[in-house]
Amino acid sequence: MTEPTRPLKLALVSRRYPPLIGGAERVFAYLAEALAREGADVTVFTSAVGEAARLPEREETVPERSREGGRLTVRRLATSPIRFVGTWRYMRNLERALSAEAFDLAYVSMLKHDAYVAVGAGRARGFPVVLRPEGAGDTGDVAWQSRGNFGARIARRCRDADAFVAISKAVRSELAGAGYDAARIHDLPNGVPVPARPWQRRPGWQDAPHALFVGRLAPEKGLDSLVRAWPIVRGSFPNARLTLLGEGPERPGLERLAGELGMPAGVVALPGATGEVEAALRSADLFVLPSTEEGMSIALLEAMAVGVPVVASAIPGNRRLVVDFKHGRLAPPRDPQALARTIVEQWSTFDRAFHMSRGARGRVEQMFSIRAVARAHRQLFQELIARKRSG
Repeated sequence: MTEPTRPLKLALVSRRYPPLIGGAERVFAYLAEALAREGADVTVFTSAVGEAARLPEREETVPERSREGGRLTVRRLATSPIRFVGTWRYMRNLERALSAEAFDLAYVSMLKHDAYVAVGAGRARGFPVVLRPEGAGDTGDVAWQSRGNFGARIARRCRDADAFVAISKAVRSELAGAGYDAARIHDLPNGVPVPARPWQRRPGWQDAPHALFVGRLAPEKGLDSLVRAWPIVRGSFPNARLTLLGEGPERPGLERLAGELGMPAGVVALPGATGEVEAALRSADLFVLPSTEEGMSIALLEAMAVGVPVVASAIPGNRRLVVDFKHGRLAPPRDPQALARTIVEQWSTFDRAFHMSRGARGRVEQMFSIRAVARAHRQLFQELIARKRSG
C-alpha cells in the first residue's frame, strides 16, 4: 500500500495583498486560492499595513477544495508606517517566517526587498525560489532595480533565484537584458476566475450608457486621454457616464480636468477603490483601458472574463489579449478623439460589440483561466523542487 503524497508546502510572498487592491495583488490572491484548490498547502506572507493591519492571521476559505485537501493561510507580518524602518522590520520578520517552517518552494511577487529576503532564505534552507516581476517599462521591476534604494544589490541577489516567471514578452526581454539567465525564465501568463454567469446588457442602457475603468489612477494608465474624450462621446450620447474606479496620484488632476472640460457633477465619477470588481463590471455597458503601457492587464482580463464589451489602447500588452473586431476594439494611445470615436462605435453597433464580448470571454476561458494558470505554475514548481532535491 503506497503512502499518500504529502501536499506541496508553498510560501507565496507579496508585500501588498487584499484588501490592499491593485492588479498585481488581485492576481496573486487568485493564484494563491487556485493553488490551494489544486491541493497545495499555501501560506501567503504579506505586510500588516493600512486597513490590513487590523486583520488577524487566518486560514482563508477555499471554495471547491480538491480531494487532496488544500489550505490557504494568510500571515500579515508586522511593519511600521515610518519609511525605511517599516521596510527593515518587514524584511526581518519575513526572514524569520521563511526560516521557521519547512517550505518546499517560495514564490515572490516583484523583484524588490521581499525577493532579496526570500532568495537568501532559500539558500540557507535549501528550497527553490521563484521570482515574478509584475510589470515592464518605466514603472516595472527591472527599472526599479536600476534606480531604487539598494536596487543594484537586490538585483545581484535576485539573479541567483532558481526561476523567473515572465507574464509578457516585454518582461522576458527586460529580464534577459538585465542579465537574468534566459534559461531560467518561464513564460506563464496572468490568470483570472471565469464567472459561471456572463454579463448581460441592461434594458434601456442607451438612455444613459455607462463606461468603466478599473485600476490604479497613475500616469501610465492614460486616463487624461479618456477624460478628454468624454465631451466628444457625449456629443453622440448626451447622458453618457464615466466611472474611474481606483486610487492613485492622478486623482486630483483628473478631477480638475473634468471640471475644466465643463463636465456636470457625477458625469465623471471617481469613487475610489473597491473589492467588488465583478459587480462593478456587471453594472457597466463598456470597459475602457486607455493605458500607454501594460504588462498583462488584470483589469482587462477580468472584464473579458465577465463578458462586458471592451475598448483598449493598441499597445503590445493589450494586443496580446484583444484582437481588434474579434474580442473588442483597439484605439491608438494618447489620442482622445480616436478613443472617443471607438467608444461611440461600440455603443452605436452594440450587437456587434456584444458578439465580440462573447469571443473575449471564450478566449479567457481557453487561455487565461486561473485554474489553467495555477496548474502550469504547479507543474513548474514540482520540476524545480525535484531538481533541487536531486542536486
